[in-house]
Amino acid sequence: MAAIDFGTTYSGYAFSSTNEWSKVLTSNWTGGKVITLKTPTAILLDSEQKFLAFGYEAEDMYMDLARDEEHEDHYFFHRFKMILHSEKVCKQIINPGCNCTHIIYKCTV
Repeated sequence: MAAIDFGTTYSGYAFSSTNEWSKVLTSNWTGGKVITLKTPTAILLDSEQKFLAFGYEAEDMYMDLARDEEHEDHYFFHRFKMILHSEKVCKQIINPGCNCTHIIYKCTV
């Protein structure tokens, strides 16, 4: 049995085996000095729209890229769950401070 919570702000999962239903296993996500059962619903893609990281790792990697001014060619999405219902996902909507005009159609995300 598996459960996935793909949330607007945070995401997580839990699972158990068929022979031990009462033993529920979860993942521990680490962000800085914090260990939690959920991680931010954030994803980082490279310039070719290939997956780089999810959750705290995506946030940390994007912060490092931004600090070094190397973030312009990357796609960082957070709290994106509800806009997946639209026809396209615009980088500029997610990152309003970016002067980028990249558009990723949801079928490629």
